[in-house]
Amino acid sequence: MADVWKRLWYDKTEHEESNKAWGDKDESATAPATPTPSIRQAAKKNIGIFSATAMGISLMMGSGIFSTPASILGLVGTPAMALILWGLGAVVSFGGATAFIELGLMYRRNGGTMRFLAHAFPKPRLLLSYLFAWVMIVCIRPGAIAANGPVIGKYWLYAAGVSGDSGWQARGVGFGCITGVTLINILSAKWSLRLINLLTVVKIVVILVIVVTGIVAAAGGVNVAHNDNWSRGFEGTKGDVHAYASALTKVFWAYDGFTNLVYSLGELRNPERNLPWSIGGSVVIVGVLYILANVAFFIVVPIDVAVNSEEILAAEFTFRVFGDSVGRIALPILIGLSVFGAICAQTYGVSRLLDSANEVGFVPYGRMICGNHRKLGTPIASLLMIYVLSLVYLLAPPPGKVFDLLVDFVQWSTWLFYGLAAAGAIVLRYTKPHHPLRTFRSFHPLNGLFIIFCIYITVFPFVPPSDKAKDTPYPFYLSPLLGLITTILGIAPWYFRLNWWPKKTGINLIAWIEEEESEDARNVSEGLQCTRQTGECSDREGDCCHTRSGSAPTSGNPDGRTSSPKPSQGPNRVRSHPCLSARSGSQ
Repeated sequence: MADVWKRLWYDKTEHEESNKAWGDKDESATAPATPTPSIRQAAKKNIGIFSATAMGISLMMGSGIFSTPASILGLVGTPAMALILWGLGAVVSFGGATAFIELGLMYRRNGGTMRFLAHAFPKPRLLLSYLFAWVMIVCIRPGAIAANGPVIGKYWLYAAGVSGDSGWQARGVGFGCITGVTLINILSAKWSLRLINLLTVVKIVVILVIVVTGIVAAAGGVNVAHNDNWSRGFEGTKGDVHAYASALTKVFWAYDGFTNLVYSLGELRNPERNLPWSIGGSVVIVGVLYILANVAFFIVVPIDVAVNSEEILAAEFTFRVFGDSVGRIALPILIGLSVFGAICAQTYGVSRLLDSANEVGFVPYGRMICGNHRKLGTPIASLLMIYVLSLVYLLAPPPGKVFDLLVDFVQWSTWLFYGLAAAGAIVLRYTKPHHPLRTFRSFHPLNGLFIIFCIYITVFPFVPPSDKAKDTPYPFYLSPLLGLITTILGIAPWYFRLNWWPKKTGINLIAWIEEEESEDARNVSEGLQCTRQTGECSDREGDCCHTRSGSAPTSGNPDGRTSSPKPSQGPNRVRSHPCLSARSGSQ
C-alpha cells in the first residue's frame, strides 16, 4: 500500500531517491541506524524578486491595517500615541527582517525558521526547531488564516448592506475564501504566485487611495466634519501597561509577514540579490504606507466613531469621504480582496514549511507524503492538512470576538519564536563566524531591539489590566495562555518522535541537520565558495560553476585570501557543494 501511495505522489526519480535516503516501505523495519540523506530533485524556481516582495507585502497588508487601528486607538487613547506605535513597529520589524535575511542566505532551503533554529540551537535534539514547526503548523498559521476569513466576510457583508450578522455569516464567507485559496494553491504554484502579485497591487492601490483622500480632506478638498484628533496631541493618552502590550501585539500582527518568504527559499531565484531587497523592501514599503494610512484615517473619522467601528474602520473612512456607492460598496470589496491575498500568501508559505517538516521526519511517516504532486507540482498533502486545521479554528470558537482572540492567540507563539530566531542569528555569528554563505550581516543592535520587543509582547499580556471593568468575553490572559499551552504541548510529540522513536527503531531523525552541519564545516575548511555576481554559480540553473564549466573550484581561506585550486574529489565532492544545497530545497 505504501508503494502505491509513493508512486502516486512521486515520479520515478524521486521515488528511487526517497528509497535510497529513507529506507524501505516500513519506516522501522529495515532502515539503517544512520541513513545518508540524498540530494532530492531541485525545486522549481518559481519565485522572482517581484513575487518575493509581494509575498511579504501581501501578508503584512492583509487585515491588520484595516482591522486593528481602531482597537489600537482604543487601547492607547490618542492617534498621536497610536502613530508612534506604528512607527516603532516598522523600525523593530526591520531589525528582525535583517536577521532573517542573514539566516535565509546561510540556509537556502525550504523550511525557513525551522532550519534556522535547528542550526543555531541544535540541543537538546532540535527541540526549538521542532516546537516552532509544531506551533506554526498546529497553531499560528491555521489560526491566522481562520482569523482573516471572517474579516473578509465582514467587509463584503458590509458592502452588501447585511446588518445584524451574528458572526456565522462572516464565517461562511471565510469558509468559501479559504476553500478557494486552497484549491488554487493545489492546482498551480505559478498561478498562486500570480494571484498574490495581482492582489498585492490591488491592496497597495487601496492604501494609496486612502492616503491621498486623507491628504485632500486635510486640505479642505473633501467635505468632511472637522475633528480634533490631531490637534489634541497626547491629551487623553492612557498609561495601562497591559493595554500597551496588547496594542503592540496588534501592531506586530499587522507587520507579521516579512518572514513569509523564508519558508519557500528553495523556490527563490538568485537569493543573494532577491532576498535582501524583497524582505527589507517589503518592510520599508509597508511601514511608510501604514503610517500614512493611520494619519488619513484619523483626519476623517472622529475618535469615538473610530473606536466603535472596530474592524470596519477603513469602510467607515471611505463612506465618509466617497459617500454610499463607493465608500460603502466598492472599497470594502477591494479591502476584502486584499485580505484574500493575505490568506493566499499564508497558505503558500506554511504548506512549504509543513512539507519540509514532513521531509526531515518531524511528522510520523511524513516522508511518504512529502514533496510535490508529480503532475501539478504542488504539495497537495500539506495543503489539505493546513486546510483542515484552518477550518477547525474558523468553526470551533463560539460566536463573538473571535477575531481578537485568534489574533492574540497566534501572535504570542509567533513572536516568541521570531525572537529566538533573531537570537539565533547573533549566536551563529559567533559559533559559525566564517560560514561560506553568509553574504549579508545584520546589525546586532537592531536585532537586539527586535528581541527585546518580542520578549515584551510575550510577557506583558499576562499582566492584569488596570481597567477591571473592561467588558471582554474571555479573561485577559486566555489568548497568551493558549499560546503558551500549545507550545508546551509540543514537548510530548517531540520526545516521542525525536527521542523515544529513534531509540526504539535505530532511525536517526536528526541526520539531516548533521549532514548540513558537516557540509558547512567542509565548505569552511576547504574554502569552497560560490562567487557572487560573476556567473560561477547560477542559482537559476542550480549547477555549480566547476560542474558546469568543467573547471575546479577555487579554494580560499576563511579570512578571504585565496590559494591554488584543488582538484575535484569525485561525485561526493560535487554533491556537498553549497550551490547544490541551495538548489535542492532541502535534504
